[in-house]
Amino acid sequence: MATTSVTSGFWRDRLDLNRSVSMPAVLKTFEDTGRVRALTGDLRPGEAPHMFWESDLAKWIEAAFIEVRQQPDAQLLQTAEEIFDKIIANQESDGYLNSYFSAGELENRFTNLRVRHELYCAGHLLEAALAHAQLKGESRFLEAMERYMDFIAAEFGPEPEKRQGYPGHQEIELALTKAYEQTGKAKFLELAHYFIDERGRDPKYFALEDDRLEEQIAGLNVDDRRGRYAEHAAAHSDSHGDRRARWNRDHSYAQAHARPVDQATAEGHSVRALYMYSAMADLARLRDDPEMLAACRTLWRNIVDRRMYVHGGLGSAHIGERFSFDYDLPNDMAYAETCASIALMFFAERLSRIERRSEYADIIERALYNTVLASTSRDGQAFFYDNYLECQPEFLRFQRRRRGVRDEYHSCSCCPPNVLRILADLGRYIFAEVPAGLEVHQFISGSRQLVRDGESITVTQTSDFPWKGKSRLDVHVSAGQRFTIFVRVPDWDPAMSIRVNGERYDYSLDGGYAVIDRDWQDGDRVDLAFDFTPRVVRSNPMVRYDVRRAAVFRGPLLYCLEAQDNFDNLNSIVLPDSATFEEQSDDTLAPGCIVLSAEAVALTSEDAALYTTARPTQKPVTVRFIPYFLWANRGENEMLVWVNQA
Repeated sequence: MATTSVTSGFWRDRLDLNRSVSMPAVLKTFEDTGRVRALTGDLRPGEAPHMFWESDLAKWIEAAFIEVRQQPDAQLLQTAEEIFDKIIANQESDGYLNSYFSAGELENRFTNLRVRHELYCAGHLLEAALAHAQLKGESRFLEAMERYMDFIAAEFGPEPEKRQGYPGHQEIELALTKAYEQTGKAKFLELAHYFIDERGRDPKYFALEDDRLEEQIAGLNVDDRRGRYAEHAAAHSDSHGDRRARWNRDHSYAQAHARPVDQATAEGHSVRALYMYSAMADLARLRDDPEMLAACRTLWRNIVDRRMYVHGGLGSAHIGERFSFDYDLPNDMAYAETCASIALMFFAERLSRIERRSEYADIIERALYNTVLASTSRDGQAFFYDNYLECQPEFLRFQRRRRGVRDEYHSCSCCPPNVLRILADLGRYIFAEVPAGLEVHQFISGSRQLVRDGESITVTQTSDFPWKGKSRLDVHVSAGQRFTIFVRVPDWDPAMSIRVNGERYDYSLDGGYAVIDRDWQDGDRVDLAFDFTPRVVRSNPMVRYDVRRAAVFRGPLLYCLEAQDNFDNLNSIVLPDSATFEEQSDDTLAPGCIVLSAEAVALTSEDAALYTTARPTQKPVTVRFIPYFLWANRGENEMLVWVNQA
């Protein structure tokens, strides 16, 4: 399997932090909170296991196996294998594998698919096992997970004797497609297709689950019946509290309101949705399914044209962590869960395997450099679950939401290990080998080896991103070869320039990629130059929160204001339409960091009255913008992305 190594620069430093600091920090929180001890029933007084703890561990384990595949580490490998061994030690004789249910609720397995996350956990465990098999070749973990998948396949399917159910939280579907591609076993693809194809059919499976409850309590007295209803209500609310129970009873919340191929808008819980769309894209490609592909394209357009935040975040409603409706993108109430942006990257990358369209890599870049990168503190030890575009600490506390600082631990801890695994596997997003040659998707320093017609080729990229708009490709071939390098022309610089061996290269476009087709010789060099002039971005006026407001970008990076550099009440700032930006270096924020300053005005009032007929006073001010991904690293303070514009 061809892989890309991240070799140097900004992202190499970030990946080293991921490995050396974030990996052990997240594992420590999992150990301290009982996630590992729960596998052996060794919980301390007061500790209660949760039904999706195994998924948290599985993502950490997967990240560890990916890290070891890239750079051998006996201790990290041993730690990950020991945890996985504890997980599979709980496997039942029939193949079922979930330590939470085996420990005390085995009779309730698969009785509440809507929210109890068994199949979600199974998917993450399968992905971890596949990562181990890539590392080792033979894997006892993959053997255990294949037994579990066989058990699941025997339980679920269209046959009358089986359950016609599907996961409340999608994930297993994309794990199954990955298992098919890695093993070649059609049974994995068939099960993935069943879970997608069955979803949303009438009668709705989740409604049938509720009906079964009614049957179970029909003969009970009033008090016992109330008790069962209370248990059911608790089971149908997620880890964030009973206030979300109504979302869980909504079929659109779990994308079960219609068959996936008939869905035209992104609905419900954003992470569940994007995991499902990722699996749909896989199925469209692997089964050559035009109907599925058409649905993916329709959903993609709805997301990126009407329901995606400017930083690549998804999920505008914090109650339900879900999509709301077109153009509804509140800033201070944004949810924009980190996992949702990661899932968006999954969806985009899978679509890019089907068709060459630079838009997919553009969106990956936006989510990666802004939401995903911003989710982790500069020291690598704390994480955001949701990613606001405006932060007023008092407002957040009033809403009883997470503060404007990253936390080392979240009780629902899906995001931190998800960040670990996507960064560990960052190389997959840089290049893609295609029949005609090689696609360059991201401008990240890395090296890719491939073989064409029996000859070895190495393409090495050295990039100055994200601080400088330069990147270089060095081509090394064992013998002269003709092939094509497709280089993404980013949406923020359609005039990207290319030089080959120092000479200007006039390129044509294919799907938004510059086409460099030539007879390559050993030592050929391609220089890419990008316009990093700061630019002002405005939203569609239908986004009512951002009317007469502007966001600032430089290259791939979104910028923001923090009160730390300016003053409280950032919403009083008005940026002139003709604003120009001065670039300055600030290594105190991050090595090589570029900050921006601009002249603006701040609105003030001479009158202390709450309401007045007097016009506000305009006070000239110099405002300072920092990269969004670096906010909240200097203590809790006010932050603003969308700035008023005259």
